[in-house]
Amino acid sequence: MNKSISTSAVLPAARPNNILYYIHCIIGVLLMFGFGYLEPFGSITPIGMQVLGVFIGLVYLWSFVTILWPSLLGMIALGLTDYANMKQVFLASFGDQITILILFAMILFGAIQHAGVTKYISRWFLTRKMINGRPVVFSFVFMYTAYVLAALSANILPALLLMWSILYDVLKDVGYKKGDKYTTIMVIGTMFGAISGQAAKPFTGSALMIVGAFEKVTKLQMEYLPYMLFGLIMSTLGILIYSLLIKFVFKPDMSKIANISTERFEKEKLPPMTLQQKTLFGCLFGYLILILLPSIFPKTIGFVALLNKIGPWGIVMGFIIALCMFKVDNKPIIDFKEIIGRYVTWDVYFLVCMAMAISGALTGEGTGIKEFMTHELNPLLGGRSIVAFAAILLIFSMIITNIANNGVMGVLLMPIIYTFSMQNGANPMAITTAVIFALHIAILTPAASPYSAILIGNKEWVDQKDVVKYGSIILVSTFVLFLLVGLPLANLIYR
Repeated sequence: MNKSISTSAVLPAARPNNILYYIHCIIGVLLMFGFGYLEPFGSITPIGMQVLGVFIGLVYLWSFVTILWPSLLGMIALGLTDYANMKQVFLASFGDQITILILFAMILFGAIQHAGVTKYISRWFLTRKMINGRPVVFSFVFMYTAYVLAALSANILPALLLMWSILYDVLKDVGYKKGDKYTTIMVIGTMFGAISGQAAKPFTGSALMIVGAFEKVTKLQMEYLPYMLFGLIMSTLGILIYSLLIKFVFKPDMSKIANISTERFEKEKLPPMTLQQKTLFGCLFGYLILILLPSIFPKTIGFVALLNKIGPWGIVMGFIIALCMFKVDNKPIIDFKEIIGRYVTWDVYFLVCMAMAISGALTGEGTGIKEFMTHELNPLLGGRSIVAFAAILLIFSMIITNIANNGVMGVLLMPIIYTFSMQNGANPMAITTAVIFALHIAILTPAASPYSAILIGNKEWVDQKDVVKYGSIILVSTFVLFLLVGLPLANLIYR
């Protein structure tokens, strides 16, 4: 987890945490600006050493200090190398279509979240009659609701906290407490559902960051429909398997929840949706439909050709323009200033900006970095069967995401995946999609993600040893699922 540590103008000598903070800052800055002066090695050129130093310094600062200011400093550092000037760096970062898309997508999905639309979605799922008297079905529906809300939100944290608050009320009402096996399983399972939804949209968050790096490296455009279809199927199967593990392997005492019914969730009635909420609800599905149409119909059809020309970034901007232009109760449907202030995560935005610039530099002509990685990793990844190649990447992804930033690791993996996919005869888009979802199963350590840090810090309801225990089971079952079902599925839908 990347933490921002507040500082003052005066350096307090007796604060060990501040001392450690500045030590990390100095190390990161030295790597960023000093690594390029070292003697080149392998096929890496002097320019490549400069670029590699910026990247290593960024990863270090992102991992041990914070995200926002190192991203900005990285742009300056890259602009001072012989690879590119400042203007080129700013065009590659702020001017990239991916950074434009993530900014406006956060605004649109933030507006939907702000209006409270997700509460109605969660209520709909939790009032399905199928859960009546079926604790395992209830467990599946509850975790799946967390997945859907996370997939439809600008940030998964509100969805996670909303579902946890509902869960706590249910557990307390029926008599469960901390330490009960069912309590632990469901708190962790709700987290699993939410992080499964984190990568569901290839046009927001860290998933977009990795997709953008993939497109820069490969010069290919990621197909949204196959990507989202893969995520829907695999996330559904993953949550279903976890639910079956509850019934047949974990076997918690579910007697207290045996008579669960929809009446519990219907006690507190939600008011009818307002016109604003209905409009934003329609925009949510309208946006998803419009960005998927070019993946479904021939791009020669007039309207589809227009959508393909303006792209998902033009589509999302169009929705925001309309929501600011039209009024409900004499007020714009969305308050742009309020939404951008509350729902645009600026550290993520600047992280993506920097990632777009550095991902192109890492594979750029004249650096020798791509050739070096190919040569060094060839004994491990070269000449492998597609299954063995995918297995190695999935294992690495699931391990590294629990100790480092998943978006950064995804950017680093893209040139490796593309190079060896071509060498091994694998479909790079299929492998990349599977790896992106694997990189988001971050649950074991506080360093895995801000959300896992919140889970582990939730000591009122769960112990860290249980997070490691059940989280490890989730990782192993997900790996087997991805290898046996995910890889064939990805190859099928990306044909």
